[in-house]
Amino acid sequence: MKRQAGFTLLEMLAALTLMAVCSTVLLVAFGQSARSLAQAAHSDRLTHAALSVLDQEAAGRLVEGVSQGALDGIHWQLTCVRQQAHLYRLDLIVSEGPRQARFSTLKVRQ
Repeated sequence: MKRQAGFTLLEMLAALTLMAVCSTVLLVAFGQSARSLAQAAHSDRLTHAALSVLDQEAAGRLVEGVSQGALDGIHWQLTCVRQQAHLYRLDLIVSEGPRQARFSTLKVRQ
């Protein structure tokens, strides 16, 4: 009897199972990557808004107290506290929907 070259049914099932497992792992990895990119983009949006608010509010004379507002749909609250004679601490909270970020800095004013 002549033997034919080719794959057996068992070999084909093993190869298909291995391909299914590998493709599942890749799909999960791509999904996690997409979620991470979305979180990074949202974090960047909050960070850029915070930098804009700090630049705008701390450009002039600093006054102790709380101020708040909105910038492109991002709500912010800035607390200014005098630490020493010419040193102010600025605490900023920016939020958009359920996400929130906090920033703090020190500013010197003569």
